[in-house]
Amino acid sequence: MELYELVVTMIGLVLGGYLAVWSIPGIIMFSLITLGDIKRIVLLDKYLSQNIKKYYTEQGYLKPYYQTPYSIGTRLLLYWISYPITNNRKQKLPKKMKVFMWVNCIGMWSFIITPLFSQLIKHLD
Repeated sequence: MELYELVVTMIGLVLGGYLAVWSIPGIIMFSLITLGDIKRIVLLDKYLSQNIKKYYTEQGYLKPYYQTPYSIGTRLLLYWISYPITNNRKQKLPKKMKVFMWVNCIGMWSFIITPLFSQLIKHLD
């Protein structure tokens, strides 16, 4: 086994293991935020949204279209995926929220990268 094959295999195993461990808590967190109280996504919008006026009225209420579970879930997944880029916004997240976002960010990226490494390992053999 060549060195590059070993490196690709190890990265795939680490990300795949994290994905296996993260998947059940990730589904639970996704369901709680998507189907639960709107105040959770409002907090994430406040800290991570680039264009907050798109989601909220001038009075500060969340627009009806953006209150649907589908819309909340889409925004949540995009926040999880783009967190490494958006974590330096003007407002700083509390430590508990940073840990929550990093755990889910790594989980989402492992969900994206693990199948790619799996296919790469197949083609290297």
